[in-house]
Amino acid sequence: MNSTSRWTFVPTTRASCYLSLLAGVLILVGVIWQFSDGVPRIPVLPIIAAVAAVAAIGFAIAGLVSPRSR
Repeated sequence: MNSTSRWTFVPTTRASCYLSLLAGVLILVGVIWQFSDGVPRIPVLPIIAAVAAVAAIGFAIAGLVSPRSR
């Protein structure tokens, strides 16, 4: 299998890693801000957004720490 046909989740450049990290942090902060409003029921979409934000942060950190994974 060549590298053009496989899926890559880690951003390919250092700048895109930083951009992905920033986006993930901003989304996670926004979700935490929504959770702190004291709503008795937590909606599903913010939970999905929080999981996606943590995944984006994890992939960005993986790309920054290990350049070979990019």
